[in-house]
Amino acid sequence: MAIGKSPRASTDRELVRTAALDDFRVHAQVAGDIATSAAAVRLQVDLSSGASDSPTPTPPGFDNENAPRRIHKTFRVNGAPKRSSDFVGILKAVSFAAEDLDLISGPPSLRRRYADILVSQITPLYTRELQEYQRALTQRNHLLKAIRAHDSQPSELDFWDTQLAISGGRVVSARADAIRTLNETARSIHSELSGSDAPLSLTYAPSVDVEERQDAREISRRLLDEIQSNRRREIAAGFSLTGPHRDDFTAAIDGMEVGAYASRGQSRIVALAMKMGEAQLINDATGEQPVILLDDVMSELDPARRNSVFARTEKYEQVIVTTAEPTLLDDMKAQPVHRISITQGQLSPSE
Repeated sequence: MAIGKSPRASTDRELVRTAALDDFRVHAQVAGDIATSAAAVRLQVDLSSGASDSPTPTPPGFDNENAPRRIHKTFRVNGAPKRSSDFVGILKAVSFAAEDLDLISGPPSLRRRYADILVSQITPLYTRELQEYQRALTQRNHLLKAIRAHDSQPSELDFWDTQLAISGGRVVSARADAIRTLNETARSIHSELSGSDAPLSLTYAPSVDVEERQDAREISRRLLDEIQSNRRREIAAGFSLTGPHRDDFTAAIDGMEVGAYASRGQSRIVALAMKMGEAQLINDATGEQPVILLDDVMSELDPARRNSVFARTEKYEQVIVTTAEPTLLDDMKAQPVHRISITQGQLSPSE
């Protein structure tokens, strides 16, 4: 309900058991009532393999004799259909799970996804800008392959070069601003959690050289120059080599890159500092408190760090913590806690 997609699946298709699609049409719904500072809002996400009343038309051939294999996703706010770009960010949420350690040592795509989720929750138009960029990138990559196969002319790239540079400049600018602000909030949190004076620094690394705090138009011009100078290489490769889809950001402690040199424990503290800094950034930027989701992360923290994390989350109205070791939650005695136990798939309130 916060980001409009699963945090674990790369596509909606992965959320549905294959045998289900072979046997019958499927439908699932996630809905919830949230309270923002302005009003109460009903959010709803529907996944379906059948016909949809979404503004997006059903693809030709969907209702044929074969079992449908495409999953349609629709969004509603207070019952009214919405585009994903108008849905994402209404509910603010920050989650931390064991796999978030990959933010530090994993591939750049994970850090780009992290940055995009962060920006989409603080900048209402960002999701739409990112979608525009992805559409331009897809079209341009198709054209590059066609030119390589001598089915199109290089001059046809001119339009898509411009579109990619315009939307790409806006994406890079928004990401860079967010990482710059996150760097400030996460640094003090990292110092508190680690008990060390060694400073944490987060640095955005775009695929083209841009000066710090350049605006979106200047970045777009720089992107366009780089794209046009790389045209021959990109035609030979058959895909775009320049743009925010190739960007990254790095984390360093006292100048040493965390992904290359830090221990697992140090990486966990950096990831936690980033997540807690993200929550603070969202609160400061929007005036809305995010829901904090901590998925089985306390077991690998010592008591002092657990207390620091709980102290950080005290100011947020709703925090959801999962753990297989209920005694770890004894550190939350000072806070009102509602416990729910899950035993063999059954949920029940605990004393």
